[in-house]
Amino acid sequence: MTVWIEGATGKAGRRVVEALTAAGVPVRAASRHPGEPSASVTPVRFDWYDESTWTPAVGDAEAVFLKGLDSDDDAAAIMTRFLAASSVSQVVLMSAVGVDRTPEVAPRRAVELAVERSGRSWTILRPSWFLQNFDEDEWVFAGALREKNELYAGSGKSRVGFTDTRDLADAAVAVLTEEGHEGRGYTITGPDQLTFGEMAELLAEVSGRPIHHVDATPSEHRAHFAKSGRPEAWVNHMLHLFELVRAGVFSPVTEDFEHLTGKKPRTPRQYAEENWQPRALPAKG
Repeated sequence: MTVWIEGATGKAGRRVVEALTAAGVPVRAASRHPGEPSASVTPVRFDWYDESTWTPAVGDAEAVFLKGLDSDDDAAAIMTRFLAASSVSQVVLMSAVGVDRTPEVAPRRAVELAVERSGRSWTILRPSWFLQNFDEDEWVFAGALREKNELYAGSGKSRVGFTDTRDLADAAVAVLTEEGHEGRGYTITGPDQLTFGEMAELLAEVSGRPIHHVDATPSEHRAHFAKSGRPEAWVNHMLHLFELVRAGVFSPVTEDFEHLTGKKPRTPRQYAEENWQPRALPAKG
């Protein structure tokens, strides 16, 4: 079996590539800017807005791992056309916690339904907020943390069951390579519920830096995200995500990851200690 991975150079996608190749599964790694090939990875160019890239990118893959478009009103229609144009038999979609409880017209739920109604064998993984957003996503958290020691998150006291992208990847390997997951949805979370304020305290403790939580108002958040220069639809998408945080949508923690993999999910502290330790001073010559 060969698996086609969307967003193969991103936070989640590249971990899925790594986990599948470690399991001996050949991968077609799709991105607008493909990386370098290796013995088991074939990089391919793919762009949701260039349909001429779709069929050549998927090639002979039997299964696909998809994220889809987060902030496009036509995301479900695009997903439907993509799946209709491919001959894959298995689809794994990365969605998000709580999407299955939203109205059918909500963009992400509409994408889920497009997958469910595609006539293919499908599984949906619904992770919580990724821990890797804190050090890898420039415009979500990483830039302000690096430049100002600010964890910019209008979240109040709401808690989140933060997910490590490596756990999502391990869950993806399980549902792609084992039987019994067809027509199922799994909520992939870490084991702990933390507020963004507590996450800032943890990063400060481990890094030795004066990191603090900025509990931004919606208008402050809009201005912050607008500095990215990204489309307004993306800014609106991010503001909506923080509305969901404040509503407690991302607070659950589940045992789905352990049931899928037989392993305990990584904790926020494990992530912090691996990625936020202060650099050792160079030895004096």
